[in-house]
Amino acid sequence: MRSDPRRWLRIGVAVALCCVSTTALAVDDWIHHQGAGEQAWGTTERPDRISRMPKKLNLPDVGFAGRTAADKPDDWEIAGPHEHGERHFLRYVDGALVDAWILRPGPIDGTQFQMLGPEQWRGAVLGMNNDGWREIGDAVSWDVGGRTVMLWRSRASSHELLASRAVPVGRYSAQRPKVLVPSERLATGKANISGDLKKQVKPASTALEACLNDVEKPIRANVFLGYDKLGRLARLKVDGDRAIYEAEVCIAAALVKLPAAPMSEGSFEIYRFR
Repeated sequence: MRSDPRRWLRIGVAVALCCVSTTALAVDDWIHHQGAGEQAWGTTERPDRISRMPKKLNLPDVGFAGRTAADKPDDWEIAGPHEHGERHFLRYVDGALVDAWILRPGPIDGTQFQMLGPEQWRGAVLGMNNDGWREIGDAVSWDVGGRTVMLWRSRASSHELLASRAVPVGRYSAQRPKVLVPSERLATGKANISGDLKKQVKPASTALEACLNDVEKPIRANVFLGYDKLGRLARLKVDGDRAIYEAEVCIAAALVKLPAAPMSEGSFEIYRFR
């Protein structure tokens, strides 16, 4: 008996739709619709073997703002080892689980999130601290079931991060990552720039000068830069002789669109007397 090709086509479509439906139910092996691991969103229970999230790690998309400066979240890391060598993090606010992060030294497939919700934004975002350097990665965020899910891929290493965060209501707000876009803010004074990358960063001199507007002067900062195999800014380190508010974010935004030689490194010094 001759088989009907249309019958097999219908079966194939049905199987494909079933697979899509199954995929849509599982956001990640650890982060999922109902929560993170065995903890459901909103639960007051905490897993065993946890320690405080290292603040110096600077995970992407961890911004928090309460009504007062005293309002702080409870951020935890769950002791491993975990599958794929990844690290797991949880955030509790007012005792309830609201957010979770996976940091993995390898790829995280974001295809399923494109199917589950509309894209909110995408762009370069400053991320984790690695031996004193801040890594820059490419991020995309989706609205998935009333939560925001962000996938961040480092340009400087193999690390990728998945963040699932609640849309907060009440007394706190979740500060979303700042996409690195050169500021149009005007500088209030001129700066001297020197070093081996002087010519490289010259097109961004006005934006760099503006990064020092609100700092007590005189101010001198050494900026170290590293680029990826595509010649994109991938990491930076800023050493100032005094504190510079959000120096890394401002300087990275000023330079992020300037290409350089692939896999190159270098530094420059910026000095403002007034």
